[in-house]
Amino acid sequence: MAIAQQQKATDIATANANDFRAAMSAASARDHDRFEAHLRDDVTFINPMVGTVDKAGFRAFHTALWTGLPDINYKVERTVSEGDTVVGECTVTGTQRGELAGVPATNKSVKVPVTFIVDYENGKAKRWSSYLDTATLLRQIGAMK
Repeated sequence: MAIAQQQKATDIATANANDFRAAMSAASARDHDRFEAHLRDDVTFINPMVGTVDKAGFRAFHTALWTGLPDINYKVERTVSEGDTVVGECTVTGTQRGELAGVPATNKSVKVPVTFIVDYENGKAKRWSSYLDTATLLRQIGAMK
């Protein structure tokens, strides 16, 4: 029985990691609907730029981010998955062609490492936390020295 339970846990962890990669692909395509298909309706999003928000706040965050960086790309460097939690290390790149964090378009390129910690429940993200060096991002767009 223990081996079967261990295999089930491994299968869940693998499925969640695959789901995370698919969500990042949807985010790179700036496809709200496809991205949100990976989220529970009661998802909580935590980000240093917006604090803690619900699903509507998550969409508003992405709308603003994708407007500021219309060519955004999320490159998944690696994932670590255990049980219902996935940690994804990504490199986010793009060109600031719209307002971002209150800064008008600069046409400057950005490259920022971001770590996501995503807790899943029944195959969908229940809690999505993102951690990034906002100072590096602000320096790259010229908003901070």
